[in-house]
Amino acid sequence: MTATDPSDHPTRHLDEAIRSDALDCVMCGICVPHCPTFALSDNEADGPRGRISLLLGISQGELAPDADITRHLDTCLTCRACEIVCPSGVAYGRLIDNGRARLAQESSHAAHPKPAARQWRLLRDQLLTRRRRLGAAWQLVRLMQRLGLGGLTRRLAGPVGRALPRQVAGPLSPQPRPSDTQPTRGRVGLFVGCTGAAMNANAVAAARTAIAAFGYEVVEPAGQGCCGAMHAHGGEPAEARRRREANAAVFQAAGVEAIVVVGTACAAELGPLTDSHEITVREITDWLLARDRTEWPDVARLDYRVAVHTPCSQRNHLRQPEATRQLLASIPGLELLEIDGNARCCGAAGMQVLLYPDQAEQLREPKLDSIEQLAPDVVVSANVGCATHLAAGANLTVRQPVELLAESIAAASR
Repeated sequence: MTATDPSDHPTRHLDEAIRSDALDCVMCGICVPHCPTFALSDNEADGPRGRISLLLGISQGELAPDADITRHLDTCLTCRACEIVCPSGVAYGRLIDNGRARLAQESSHAAHPKPAARQWRLLRDQLLTRRRRLGAAWQLVRLMQRLGLGGLTRRLAGPVGRALPRQVAGPLSPQPRPSDTQPTRGRVGLFVGCTGAAMNANAVAAARTAIAAFGYEVVEPAGQGCCGAMHAHGGEPAEARRRREANAAVFQAAGVEAIVVVGTACAAELGPLTDSHEITVREITDWLLARDRTEWPDVARLDYRVAVHTPCSQRNHLRQPEATRQLLASIPGLELLEIDGNARCCGAAGMQVLLYPDQAEQLREPKLDSIEQLAPDVVVSANVGCATHLAAGANLTVRQPVELLAESIAAASR
């Protein structure tokens, strides 16, 4: 079936953007073996080359989106593993985001991306992107687990329950002794994200500890909100941009010299502010690594065997694949272990773990098998979505790298 003439379509600007990026692809296929969803289905339409062909057909008015086409595009994890190996420099991440925005404008609801469905938008906008609400819900999950009802909670919560960790970590401890020295090196804003009072609360507490120990004042503006990543990848680029710009205004009003972000996916989403609003945005691991050695506090030895997970947002979006290892290498005593298949997405991918849980769990399984073989004392991941997804599949707690640094600093201060 042929769609309308793209020159008359109300989404003409999206069609033009899609064509511009899609035509950069020479269809060489180098990216295909790196695509995790293609590896699962062995279907060309579930790989980057096939998805680009579908988007090009839609943008040229040669293909009318339907439920089957949308599913092929929708199940893309936006991991960008294809993008970093592409010899032609195709901006695949931008292309797939524009493609989903284009699908969201279709008159047929069957062609809309799954995140655009009313129930998923409600879940996203009324819970997942509301820090206080999500924090309250997380406390309830913790309570149920302490009462021995964690399994029941997971079953009753439906698709959300499948994504809940089997063990919920308690509050971060110990904390370093208070210092009499006042921060003198600068003033940085801490972006805590939607999960900062829930599954990422310990990482946020650790980030406060570490930043202060390096001699900086930590500012957490009350008006900060969702970074917009789930909207950007769910077909709502205008809303994602609005949220990104609202955060820029809040942090600029706070007079900070940089926004330090706890979480690689949020850092990737807020990153464009560095150019558009001239405010530096750095992921916490990267910010800590950029500190001069003269700024480093004392750190104590930690005798842990640590399995290091590298999120796609850190490897492929931020292009910082070694950041976690480099930070942890500064802590004496740690033995760093490599999880097999670290370069392949774990399947979490923001809301994808909820939208397509079977796919997410298939992609997670090899990583859990590798972790079981390694038998580490600690698993770390710089992305809260990946950490939660891994912990939902096994009885383990996954920590953010800055948590180990904060623990080491605390031990040295005693």
